[in-house]
Amino acid sequence: MLHVQHEGAVLTATLDTPPANALDRQELTALGDLIRRVDDDPGGIRALVIRGGDRFFSGGVSINMISESASRSDGADAVGDFGSELQAVLNALEKLSVPTVAAMRGSAVGGGLELALACDLRVAGVQSSYGLPESKLGLIPGGGGTQRLTEVAGRGTALRLILLGELVSGAEAERLGIVQWSCPNDAVDDFAVALATRIADLSPTALAAAKRCIAVARSEHGFALEVQETRTLLTQNETQDRLERFLSGSRQDRDAQ
Repeated sequence: MLHVQHEGAVLTATLDTPPANALDRQELTALGDLIRRVDDDPGGIRALVIRGGDRFFSGGVSINMISESASRSDGADAVGDFGSELQAVLNALEKLSVPTVAAMRGSAVGGGLELALACDLRVAGVQSSYGLPESKLGLIPGGGGTQRLTEVAGRGTALRLILLGELVSGAEAERLGIVQWSCPNDAVDDFAVALATRIADLSPTALAAAKRCIAVARSEHGFALEVQETRTLLTQNETQDRLERFLSGSRQDRDAQ
């Protein structure tokens, strides 16, 4: 199940499929529907937090589902199709204009970490484990993990975790650049919501533009897109108001000196 709570401008989605919040077709459909709803009509939502219920963030794609599919004559195709669906949902999450935060109070492995890697910001619990151990099952990360982990943490770290199937602590995940922050497990949710609340105070159009530019960073289009987005933002009333407030405050500071 996917529980959704809307508080102010922050939407929190909680994965709640005990015991490990595994991702199956039902969970994936619910997550995809939520992303589409937010994308089509944010309705005042300015940040999305994804968290896990109980002691896991997510244990990844349901092994039972993979095993049952693999036993059928069309098993390889069925699992491959699910991988494509997972990639599509995570791509949509990554492209969402609303900033996203993964609150990993518990362990995130396999598809669970792939889900977190598709979020903009990640907070890990120091006492939990994180990694892509699919190689131990004779598989590879199939939800975009080979791509996003390489982009986020570098080729060396991606090779280390994926080839060895290694799990690392939250503190090590932060050191390796897999997550931006780590903290005691019982503080992760509050930390993530506080981040989302800070984000919600900023200009949603500016943040959406920043996400689009970062998505094409260092490509032939990246620098041109920065100029294009800046031109567009300067025509927005919110940007003009924020600039005026900043300039007004600066003038008052100078007058007070």
